[in-house]
Amino acid sequence: MSAWGPPPVVGRSGHPHAGTRRTASGDTPKSASGLTGRDPELAEIDRLLGEVRHGRPAALLLTGEAGVGKTALLRAARSRAGDVRCLTASGIESESAMAHAGLLELLTPLRPLLPEVPDGQAAALASALGWAPTDAPADRFLVAAGTLSLLAAAAAEEPVLVLVDDLQWLDRESAGAIVFAARRLGADAVRFLMNARTDPATPAPDLARGLPTLDVRALESSDAAALVATTVSPAVAGLLAAATGGNPLALVEVSAHLTPAQRVGAAALPDPLPVGDRLHTVYDDVLSRLTAEARHAVLLVALSRTGARVLAEAGALDEAVSAGVLAAEPQGHRFQHPLLRAAVLRLATPEEQRRAHRSLAAALPRGASGRAHHLAAASTGPDDALADELDRVAAGDRVRLGYAASSLALERAAALTTHPAAASARLAAAADDAFVAGDVIRARRLVERVLGSASASEPACGRALLTLGMVEQYAGSNPRAAEHLRTASLTLTGAALVDALTELALVRFRLGDLAGFEDCAARIRGAVDRSDPAQRLRECFTTGVTSALAGDYPAARPMLLEVAELALSDALEDDPRSILLLALASGFTGTVAEALARGAVRVERVRRRGAIGMLVPILAISASGRSMLGDHAGAYADAGEAAELAEHLGYVAEAAIACEHLAWESAARGLHEEARSALARARTLLDRAETTSAAAHHALTVAFCALCRGDMTEVVDVLEARLETDGGVGAMGEALGVAPLLVEAYVSLGRVAQAEDLAHRLASATPVHAPAELTAMVLRCQGLVARDEAAARRAFDDALRAHATSQDLFERARTRLMLGSRLRRDGRRVEAREHLQAAHRSFTDMELSHWAGRAAAELRATGAVVRPRNELLDGDEPLTSQETRVALLVAEGRTNKDVAAALFLSPKTVERHLGNVFRKRGFRSRAELVRAYAQLD
Repeated sequence: MSAWGPPPVVGRSGHPHAGTRRTASGDTPKSASGLTGRDPELAEIDRLLGEVRHGRPAALLLTGEAGVGKTALLRAARSRAGDVRCLTASGIESESAMAHAGLLELLTPLRPLLPEVPDGQAAALASALGWAPTDAPADRFLVAAGTLSLLAAAAAEEPVLVLVDDLQWLDRESAGAIVFAARRLGADAVRFLMNARTDPATPAPDLARGLPTLDVRALESSDAAALVATTVSPAVAGLLAAATGGNPLALVEVSAHLTPAQRVGAAALPDPLPVGDRLHTVYDDVLSRLTAEARHAVLLVALSRTGARVLAEAGALDEAVSAGVLAAEPQGHRFQHPLLRAAVLRLATPEEQRRAHRSLAAALPRGASGRAHHLAAASTGPDDALADELDRVAAGDRVRLGYAASSLALERAAALTTHPAAASARLAAAADDAFVAGDVIRARRLVERVLGSASASEPACGRALLTLGMVEQYAGSNPRAAEHLRTASLTLTGAALVDALTELALVRFRLGDLAGFEDCAARIRGAVDRSDPAQRLRECFTTGVTSALAGDYPAARPMLLEVAELALSDALEDDPRSILLLALASGFTGTVAEALARGAVRVERVRRRGAIGMLVPILAISASGRSMLGDHAGAYADAGEAAELAEHLGYVAEAAIACEHLAWESAARGLHEEARSALARARTLLDRAETTSAAAHHALTVAFCALCRGDMTEVVDVLEARLETDGGVGAMGEALGVAPLLVEAYVSLGRVAQAEDLAHRLASATPVHAPAELTAMVLRCQGLVARDEAAARRAFDDALRAHATSQDLFERARTRLMLGSRLRRDGRRVEAREHLQAAHRSFTDMELSHWAGRAAAELRATGAVVRPRNELLDGDEPLTSQETRVALLVAEGRTNKDVAAALFLSPKTVERHLGNVFRKRGFRSRAELVRAYAQLD
């Protein structure tokens, strides 16, 4: 346990300064601040404390090597906090797989505030922390949201400082919840000060990426010498400062263990000194002086903080406290420094550790998960009965969504299992649970163990490869994902095979391998059990999409419509993946509106249950569907939320798509810098996923953003490159999907011949029975390139008739804008105004201020007066994505607390966003906001 308080103090009798207490970070009587050489770090901590008193939240992660003084800085922050309420949590390595242990320590003081937390979050939190007998699943994101809400409730009463020691050893569920809250508490008086050890053996926690970080470095030579000046002579102090590299713990501990002759420089210093990894040797002497009873007591503390209090003799614990090894606290004993605990475990013999684990297991009731883990640690050989018990423990953890603990239990069960096939199956299941928990590194390691075992069964290898393929698909390289999923599909059978082939088909589509997609569909047709709704849905989806990609829309439509019926059936109500396939299928059938309406209940169910991992791709696809329907406020909201959540999860491909939607919506509102930033992030993510060359959707978004800026040269450069890459296939695989934007850019640049040629090629490549959206684009291109006024008018009129049977309101408005502009240039101003006014109304209703401004400018050029309709014109201040999300939910009649629960924000953050909505839109009441957004429907 790395906890609060000074590290061990070891004085030598006979030395004038023996017994002087100093912290490893350099606490000496000479230091006014209490910490030698830490004024810059303390200034940053004081700034953070000042911010929390003014209700401006933030987080700071202290990083550095062992012994550099991170814990002492947290203790200093606590002592300087004054009237700020401090909540603490500490990581302990052996308990890192015990789900929610750190969260229990942190939040227990706030338990009386649980009624302030939204019901679903409160139930999940109570379930996770054992506060109430409930069957509610402790979903990790509902728990994280509940943590956020509980901290926000505490901050409503007084400022709060959250102190987390040794984040790298905190259980993943607790660490994830705390970091989630740190990222999202936007307007509450909560500050987070955390530390994490960073060295080659202990990398910084991956979930903390992106948090503001302060690297706590070794002391400067003068400060290092000052730290030990009262213990050794000045000359020796200088030698020690140089020899230890300024590591405070090494300085304090080594100086305290020098002989009298060494302290005054009469004898040479030990060579080598115990520095860095050698700090362990400092503790050997400390621990060797303890009696056998005290050593057993500290070993019990090292293995179980709470169990030690029950089993260890009080006298033995007191001895360890007197020796400076332990510190007594109301909730139990802790080590004065984490390296002491590491030394205890290193010095204990295997038999001593097994004896301690057996004692701890005996003190726990049957059925307790900790009992099985202690028995496993005490085991000396295979034990199938214990393996089965651990398997049952894992199943219980999985129901409560303690996937990290479940994975560890399964890994231990595998080690105790005598039958190789069963052992490999458990190891593969452990890898799958590790992936669900978000522990990509652990999942990869477990998969490698399965695949590297000569005795692993084929089904276990297939499952391991499927897990590895999913890891790569969501958080790595899509080409590697395709290879792993392909190999898995050669081993698996039944429903697992259909799942693997469906995932492989989606990866191949993302890579632009349409023939590979068709091959997966054919293999699914040969393996599917049509009596299983989940398998039948996947067959209909892949077969229907294959037909659509081939241009055979009459054959595709019935298959894809069946996807909707299956996805929304009672049999698949707990299968969030089916909602994703439904959303994708609706884009091919032109039933986006129906899919959004009928799937809304299921999506809300996903949100309420906190299944955020599935919510990200659902929101990204929903953003596309809402955009097509003209609900750009909803699309902007969904895209922004998906992008934020994807960043938190470390997603790659889905995150890129969400960022592209965010860029599109930003550009259409004239927020060009925001669009550039989102596009840059999307490109980085696509590069990581290795799908950049195949990402037609990215190129089209880049071109659209350039179009909004008026940079037609970039539009041409980007889309001509796509023509050379794959013939200009569109985002949904449609032939020459880049043509509509490219024709528009050619015409704008006066490259009429190229525009005419491309428009003709688009007409030839588009099937007769293509969806109305594609037909409208073909006709609009013909209108743009027509040199004769009558021919242009006919083409545009035909395009508008096609738009009338499609759902894409934005492109319909853009066609009206183009027709109105053409009529104005041809001198037909009265007719032009009709179309330009319609376009202006549509863009305004969709809150696309840039395009509303373009339409208004064209209207003024006809001599018309543009009357304000509470619209935002290009250059005004549009709502942000998060402000839009808040406005939409408030317009549904939800309270701030309800909105906060839905968006995983605090009520105070919602209040701040709502204030911005009122200011930017000129609303004076919630009723005005409701009326304004009701008009959009």
